[in-house]
Amino acid sequence: MKKILLILCLLASCSVWADAKDVLKERLGKVQGFYAQFSQEVKTADDQLIQEGSGELWVNRPNYFNWTMTEPDETLILSDGTALWIYTPMVEQVTVMALDQAEDNRLLLLITSSDNAIWNDYQVSRKQNTFTLTPTDNSTQHFTISVLPSGMIADFTIIESDGQRNFYVLSHQTLGKVDMGHFKFTIPEHVTVDDQR
Repeated sequence: MKKILLILCLLASCSVWADAKDVLKERLGKVQGFYAQFSQEVKTADDQLIQEGSGELWVNRPNYFNWTMTEPDETLILSDGTALWIYTPMVEQVTVMALDQAEDNRLLLLITSSDNAIWNDYQVSRKQNTFTLTPTDNSTQHFTISVLPSGMIADFTIIESDGQRNFYVLSHQTLGKVDMGHFKFTIPEHVTVDDQR
C-alpha cells in the first residue's frame, strides 16, 4: 500500500511540472511590452568573431516589434501586427510581407506571441533560465534564449545550420507597454518597395 501511495504521489508531482515550452511561454507572457538596447556578436562555428553590432528593440505583445540595428549598418525590422517591414536605408529598399511569411524572423515572432502557430514547429528544452528551441520542421535556425522568472529576456542566440551564431545581449531594459508609434512604418520617398504579401 505504501508503494502504491508513493507512486501516486510521484505521478501527482510530475503532473504539476510544466514542460519547458509551457514555462517559456508563461515567462514571456508576464511582460506585455518592453524596450531594450542590444549588442550583437556574430561568430563562426569555430568561434571566430566576424561582426559586432548594436541597436534598439521595442516590443508589445502580441505581434508588435521594432528591431532597429544601428551598427554596423542601419536596418529596421518592424512588425505592425499584421505585416513585417524590412527597411535598409543604404540600398533604399523596403520589403514588406505577411507575418506568417517571416521565416528569417521567427524568434521575434515567438517572443512576441505565445499563441503563434510557429510554436508548434519547435521542441523546447530547459536548463535553469536558458531555453533551447529546436525546429521540428525544415527550418535551419536553432535558438537559445535566457528568460528570467520575471519574464525579462537577458540574451538570445540564433544558430544557423552552418554553426554560425548570432549572440545578442539585452541591456537598459524598461518593462511595460510601449508607445504604439514605434510600430508604424512610413515609406520614405525615393525608396523601392518589394511587396511580397
